[in-house]
Amino acid sequence: MRGSGELRDIPGPFTVERFAADLREIVERLEDPGPVVVVGHSMGAMVAMRLAIDAPALVHALVLVAPVPASGAGFSEKGATYLRATVGDREAARKWLARTFHNEPEAEEFERLCEAAAQTHPEAALESFESWTNADFAEETRTIKAPAVVIAPEHDDPEMYERKVAALLPNARFVLLRDSGHYAVMEQPEAIAKEIATVIRG
Repeated sequence: MRGSGELRDIPGPFTVERFAADLREIVERLEDPGPVVVVGHSMGAMVAMRLAIDAPALVHALVLVAPVPASGAGFSEKGATYLRATVGDREAARKWLARTFHNEPEAEEFERLCEAAAQTHPEAALESFESWTNADFAEETRTIKAPAVVIAPEHDDPEMYERKVAALLPNARFVLLRDSGHYAVMEQPEAIAKEIATVIRG
């Protein structure tokens, strides 16, 4: 995403809408521009839903892992203030990321995650945080016709994922992923890969 990784110095806006537009441009440049299976984790899942709303012809199916609801993250003001304070503070960010795991992550993988977070431009991190935290397009997700798999980690408020995401998508299948926290993509990669493969096979 712009503001992160190799695109750290690309200017904003750093919003869910802009990220979805960037993703749309990438898909449209493919030799075979779709429709494609879009896989998103956390805020990335919100971006995937925004793409499915804005460019439905490009989206064959969605795989949404621990998705931030299109109605916003729902943090308390205290929680939001705490998360804003982790931006630019490697140690604070590290402690927060560690709390999002149910099982202790493999050390090398966790270091890569922390380094990736640290490389995000602070302006991008803060602006995107406000965008996905205060999103308000839940009703629009009811128009998504593409099949969707909502993967909810057992130890990461699965009831919320079912009620605020899966229940709104007309063609959603809800999957409770046992023994996993928010970073299920790192804790249960094989299980998620199987769900993606199932979607691809149709």
